[in-house]
Amino acid sequence: MSKTSSGAGRATGSQLWRVVAIAAAVVLGLCLVAGVLWFFADPLHLPDQVLQVLDQRASVVGMFTGMALGAAALLVAVLALRAQLRAEQSPTAAGQSPAAAGQGAPPGVPDSSERTVAIGGDDSGIVSTGDGARNVQMRAEASGEGRVYQAGGDQTINER
Repeated sequence: MSKTSSGAGRATGSQLWRVVAIAAAVVLGLCLVAGVLWFFADPLHLPDQVLQVLDQRASVVGMFTGMALGAAALLVAVLALRAQLRAEQSPTAAGQSPAAAGQGAPPGVPDSSERTVAIGGDDSGIVSTGDGARNVQMRAEASGEGRVYQAGGDQTINER
């Protein structure tokens, strides 16, 4: 797997999100400044009775907006809980291999061997399969601009 191809896609995506975040912050800042100026300047010079009616209506709109956001958050939480429960009840979560669950093995992984291991997502740790398998753990620390490389049982430390 090449670092250039996957890194290039991430740089473009993260750069887009940065631009969107900056634009959103600028818009929100301008809206805040405009709201504060409008609040203190009162450019329309509305009578007190009209301001009271507008204040009551704004309170009602705020109340319904809060209720709608709360209901949406509850819906998202229920859907996430259902998805989690379904994932926990699936045969693959119960310890069966994907092949035994009838889903087929991931590409490039034989599904008939009892020593087959497929790892994906955020899984980490030591996996040993086969006769004569060995686990090698090496710790290295490089200072400054030094680098540490490890492949298999070999370790190389380059210091500047």
